[in-house]
Order: sequence, then C-alpha cells, then structure tokens
Amino acid sequence: MKKTVLTLTLAASVLALGACSSAEDKALITSKIGDISVSDFNETAKSLTGSIVLQQMVTDKVLADKYEVTDDEIKEQFDAVKAQFGDSFAQALAASGLTEDSFKESLRVTILQDKALKDQAIKEEDVKKHYEQMKTELNGRHILVEDEATAKEVIEKIKGGASFGDVAKEYSSDTGSVDKGGELGWFSVGAMVDEFNDAAYELELNTLSEPVQSSFGYHVIEITDKRDVKDVGTFEEEEDAIRQSMIGRLTATGEDKVLLRDIIAKMAKEAEFKTSDKDLKPALEYLTTTSEEEAAAAEKAAKEEAEKAEKEDKEDKEEK
Repeated sequence: MKKTVLTLTLAASVLALGACSSAEDKALITSKIGDISVSDFNETAKSLTGSIVLQQMVTDKVLADKYEVTDDEIKEQFDAVKAQFGDSFAQALAASGLTEDSFKESLRVTILQDKALKDQAIKEEDVKKHYEQMKTELNGRHILVEDEATAKEVIEKIKGGASFGDVAKEYSSDTGSVDKGGELGWFSVGAMVDEFNDAAYELELNTLSEPVQSSFGYHVIEITDKRDVKDVGTFEEEEDAIRQSMIGRLTATGEDKVLLRDIIAKMAKEAEFKTSDKDLKPALEYLTTTSEEEAAAAEKAAKEEAEKAEKEDKEDKEEK
C-alpha cells in the first residue's frame, strides 16, 4: 500500500494546477522578482510531464468508457492506505505532490486498470481450467535439471529401474526437495509455475512426465496421489477470486504492465486518438502502439541497419 502512494505520478496534481484558470496570461504565481502565468506553467508542465499526463488522460478516457468505478470502491482503497499510514498520511501525500482529491483520482485510474486486466488479460477458458484444478490437490515429486538431454537421461534411468529418490539426489538442482528425494508433498493449483502446474494436473497417477520446461530449467514430474478439496464454491462464487489471484501472479512477474499497455493501446487505437500538437504526437503514437508492434518495428529497423552496414562494407571493399 505504501508503494501505491509513494510511486504515483504527478499527473493528477499537474492537471489540477494547469486547469486553475482559463485566462492563459493570468498570473498563477506572483513574486517580487516576477510572475508565473498560467500559460508559462502549462508550457513548462507539458514539456516536463506532458507524456505522463497524456498517458493518464488517455488511459482514463478509454477505460472509463468501458468500465465503471464506484465511490465505494475508491473509498475502500483510500481508507486502507490512510489507515496504514496513520498520522503520517498527510505528510506522505504531500511528499508525493498529491492532495486527498488527486490521490483519489489516481486510485480511480488504478482501479480502472485492474478491472481491464481482470476482464481482458485473463481468458475465460483459463479461469475455468483453474476452477476445475482447484477442486483437486496433488501429491508429487520432481527432478529439476538444466537441459532437456539430462531430463531424458533421468527418465531413462528411472524407467530402467532406478529409484526416483536416488536419481533425484544425484541429478536434481532443486535445493528445496533434493534432500527429500524430490518429494514436494501436497500442493494445489497456483502453487507451482504455470508450465509445471498444467503438466502435473494432466498426469495420470504414478506416471513420469516428459521433460517440462519452465524458467527454472527442465522438470521430470510424477504425481503419486490425488485428493478432493472440500468447500469449493460454485464457479460464479469463485470466479472473481480466481481472476484476482491470476492477476496477482502476473503482477509478481511484471507481465501485468505489458498486458495493460497492450490493452490500452488497442482500445486507444480503436478510439482513433489523434493530435495536431507536434510535441505530444510521439507520446500519443507510443500509447497507441502495442508491445508486439514495437518489437516488430525494432526488428525491422535492426534488419535495415544491418543491410545498410553490409552494403556500405561491400562498397568500401569495391572502392579498394
């Protein structure tokens, strides 16, 4: 919660100040050494934080067109942060350049983003699969190795009669289970990385998996027992919590930021945002470009640069 307050952008406060007068030449700040007009402030604010403000405004507009945030939802999050900070809440807001109202506005945008992620980043079929898996707990063991060839070697040894536990102690790099012969004990959906989780839930009892690749390496998995989970509600009762837990996993890996950017980019592109302001045009173009499109453009530019360098090198050789 503290991170939420302290890392908020200045967008809300910049917007509030920039809108304090419709007369562009009216003094916003006065002093003995000269005044600062609304026009001066707006130009400086645009050059310093224009892209940040634009990002918040576009995000707000496209998401608010599709999703609704209630006052109660904002109050719930606001009260939670305020309670955590206690007497230092006002000081924390001031240190972040925020008022209570601008903080609430930032919370509203954050809630909109959360709703978009839960709605668009999580596929319905994945939620349903998670729900079916959460009805069952698994008891299993695994061996973690660096490459697929070693994983296949492990499988051959076990199929050839070697003890799973002995092979795990010889090969596995998982420090948490190696001393237990690879035993993991009971676990439920979401406890393991996605690749491991899905492979484990698809396995028949006492059957070795094929090598399963994850960010940790290659796993050889065996499920030795299964049991039903009590008190699982209906899909309708569990759906929101499932989506929230899946968003939590995306947040933990940082994937949520990329997904949210792509969601907003697609929605902004469909809304046909345009600007004649040359200073803000690059920021708007970025906001309407998905990460996939950006990667493709970067790849194309790199290829063109390599071809140019190759051509120049060829010309230099011909001149010599």
